[in-house]
Amino acid sequence: MSWFHSSTAPVDARNHASPAEVVACFQDQRNLLGRLAFLITGNHATAEQAVVQACEITLQGNSPFHDWLFEWAKAATIASAISHGAKAIRICEATYKDRRCPHVEHLSQGDAEERASNLDLILGADTQTLLTELDPLCRAVLVLRVAIRSSIQDCALRLNVSRTAVLAANCHALTWLQKRQVKPVEENHDASHAV
Repeated sequence: MSWFHSSTAPVDARNHASPAEVVACFQDQRNLLGRLAFLITGNHATAEQAVVQACEITLQGNSPFHDWLFEWAKAATIASAISHGAKAIRICEATYKDRRCPHVEHLSQGDAEERASNLDLILGADTQTLLTELDPLCRAVLVLRVAIRSSIQDCALRLNVSRTAVLAANCHALTWLQKRQVKPVEENHDASHAV
């Protein structure tokens, strides 16, 4: 069984982020991470707490790889925010009980450029409008799908809600996002004709 022993060799620590690098990542990306957490929790103090908790959990666990550190920080922050907002998220599940998504394209996660554009749009959206127009379940699904490429099934597991509710919330969130993408184009078109 020599093959078994060879796979249990210690991991090369040079490929893993040091505690100082973990802290630096969370500090450098604090605004973005805080905004992602806020989109889920809807509360600035809770969002800040989620970022701090995510950093602490990362420092206490196995150190992520250097190359994955920022993605790890986003995922840890989102998980922490979900744990803080779990009750509000689950309450919304009943709203989507009888809804269905007729858009096949909503199952696609898009390419990296499209996801980056969508993330910029979400992060730049008016906070009050976003909180008013999207409930906690929609916001959580949107953040999971756009920020860390979670599948529908992964969203259902992370949020502890039905797959049906996630599909319907995803449909609502992506429809909202598509309207936001069209609106700036319409505003620019209207402004150019007003001159």
